[in-house]
Amino acid sequence: MSLTINIYYTGKNGSAKAFAKEMISTGIVDAVRNEKGNERYEYFYPEDDPETVLLIDCWENQEALDLHHKSSMMKQISELRKKYHLSMKVEQYTSFSKDNQDFETVIRKRTATRKFQDKKVEEEKINKIVEAGRLAPTAKNKQPQKIYVARSKEALDKIDQVSPCRYGAPIVLIVCSDKDVACVLDDYSTYEMDACIVATHMMLEATNIGLDNIWIERFNKQELKKQFHLEDHIEPICLISIGYKAEDCPDNPFHHQRKDLKDTVKFI
Repeated sequence: MSLTINIYYTGKNGSAKAFAKEMISTGIVDAVRNEKGNERYEYFYPEDDPETVLLIDCWENQEALDLHHKSSMMKQISELRKKYHLSMKVEQYTSFSKDNQDFETVIRKRTATRKFQDKKVEEEKINKIVEAGRLAPTAKNKQPQKIYVARSKEALDKIDQVSPCRYGAPIVLIVCSDKDVACVLDDYSTYEMDACIVATHMMLEATNIGLDNIWIERFNKQELKKQFHLEDHIEPICLISIGYKAEDCPDNPFHHQRKDLKDTVKFI
C-alpha cells in the first residue's frame, strides 16, 4: 500500500509560487525527500491557474506519513503557509500495488461468492471501492447514486432480515438511486441504469484489490426501505456483499458458462 497526496496551495499575486520557491531554496523539500518512506515530493504550476501550485506528496505507507506529520519540518511548513496567506485543498489516494491486476484478469476472475470469512475489510479498501463508484459514468453526469455501507452489527442484522444472501459478508453495499436527481429523457428515467453502472464499477474494483463479492437482487425492497428509513424517492437497486472468500467456499459452477460471441454480438 502506498499513499499519494495532492495538495493545492492557492494565494493571490503569485504567493503560492513564492511559497514553493522558498520551500525549495531553504532545503525543506530536500529534507522531506530524505525522510524514511518518502517516494516523491514535487511542486507543479498549473498553466490554467496562475494562483495555484500543486504539491504531489507520495509515501510508502501510512506509518511513514504519520512520522512526517510529527516531524519538526511540519511547523516550518505551516509557518511558511501562513506567511504567504495560502488556502489548501487536499486529495489523498491509496494504491494497492500488490493486489492491483490488469483489467482482463479482473473481468475474468470476478465471480459470485456465496460464503465469506469472518474477517474485517480494511478501511482503505472500502474507500477505494466507493471511490470507484463515485467515478462511474451516469447520464448527463447527474450522479443519482446513493451508496449505504452496511458494516455495523445492527445494519448487517437488518440486511439479514430482508435478504438470505449476505452469506456472512462483513460488508454489504446498499446501492440506491435518487429518482429526483436522475436524468429523465422523455418518459424514461435513468435512475436504475445509473445505479447499475456504479454497482458494476464497485464490484470490479473490489475484485481488483483482492476482495470477493456478489451482486444480490434477492431482497425485500419495501422492507429494506423501512428498516433503513429510506425516503420515497430513494430507490434500492441491488445489494453487494463484499469480503474475503471462505476457504471452503465452492467455486461458482456457472462461472465459465458463457455463450459464444456469435450468439450475443452482431456486427452491422
